[in-house]
Amino acid sequence: MSLLDKLAIEYSVNAKNHVKLPGQAVFLCLLNGLFNHPELTQRMLEEQYERLTGQSCDHSSFGKRLSTMDSDYIYGILSHLHKVIGPSITKGDIQALKLRIVDATVVTLSAKLLDFGIKANHGGKGLKTQIKSIIELSDEGLPSLLHICKDQAEFSDSVAIGETIKANTKANDLWIFDKGCYARHVLFSVHKKGSFWITTHNTQSLTSIDTLYECKSDLRQIEPNTGSDLKIHHVELAVFSNKRDRIDGLDSMKLIVIHAHRWDMRNKCWTPFVLMTNLPLSNCKKKAGTYSFEEIAELYRRRWEIETFFKLLKQHLSYEHVTSRSENGIRIMILMSMIAALLMIWYKQQTQIKNGWKAVKFWLADDVRAWTSRSLRAMITCFT
Repeated sequence: MSLLDKLAIEYSVNAKNHVKLPGQAVFLCLLNGLFNHPELTQRMLEEQYERLTGQSCDHSSFGKRLSTMDSDYIYGILSHLHKVIGPSITKGDIQALKLRIVDATVVTLSAKLLDFGIKANHGGKGLKTQIKSIIELSDEGLPSLLHICKDQAEFSDSVAIGETIKANTKANDLWIFDKGCYARHVLFSVHKKGSFWITTHNTQSLTSIDTLYECKSDLRQIEPNTGSDLKIHHVELAVFSNKRDRIDGLDSMKLIVIHAHRWDMRNKCWTPFVLMTNLPLSNCKKKAGTYSFEEIAELYRRRWEIETFFKLLKQHLSYEHVTSRSENGIRIMILMSMIAALLMIWYKQQTQIKNGWKAVKFWLADDVRAWTSRSLRAMITCFT
């Protein structure tokens, strides 16, 4: 509670007219609600507040607080959890590059529900509103919220993800993302900042400079063995063709292009895919940076982790349910979902529960309910 109180003072979330429902109480009720109520509503927040504290509080008070309370207060709690939890689940070995897996997740709602968001026409079913968030996972699997999209142009993932990466990149980052982020100027901008990326080839025109590896076998005739369901058949050094929409200096960014096949379990056949990275070619011409070509493919495979994380948010943490219709309230709820997810990742690591996220949430919910109940009662005693 001392952290909640300290941040409440730092972000001035408790004006005199908010004493009855201080920011700390809003956070505690939201956290308890996310773990113990599948579809959290403002009326449910009212019910649990009255049950846990014995104090009356109209549900509209929660709506007003979500609309006006400084969301940086919740972000401050999330940042603190990153600092505390991160070291306890780190993989131990120090990486030369900071791995950052990034993607966008979308909640689609009726356009009548709220004005905030990106408008989209959904297959003749009328105008809908997309709430699009750009989220990253660290090498340890810890989530961070990078951006909530507002601009209509961000309907395109190339814009939404690309501009977010540009704004957040630092030297020695290694970004992993899918082909939805394909703009050459974005990829080149990250490169110029001393950062690196791995992605699949989209439609960009490439000019080959050198062949680095060539497999002589016909992969289509080879059954996958137990060791690998991925086969690399061709690697080349290339650059983006720069004849159209010329970008100054683009040809200085050398690309390692990995042509591979992966085994499709459903159709029992090899399917092709192409990876690109701007990691520098090693002197021996057999590695991209410090990674073998096979390791680059394995790193990209880890992109699936963020899809699994989105599933966790949407299936277990009410991410697709709108508790608030205001822009500020939606930001708070997204941050709260991230906090709850972070706690679940940490709890799973600490308890070694093997039965999936549903089991993790079941056991953690009891602990959260007990802690939030004690904290709310103690806090109300101090405020009254």
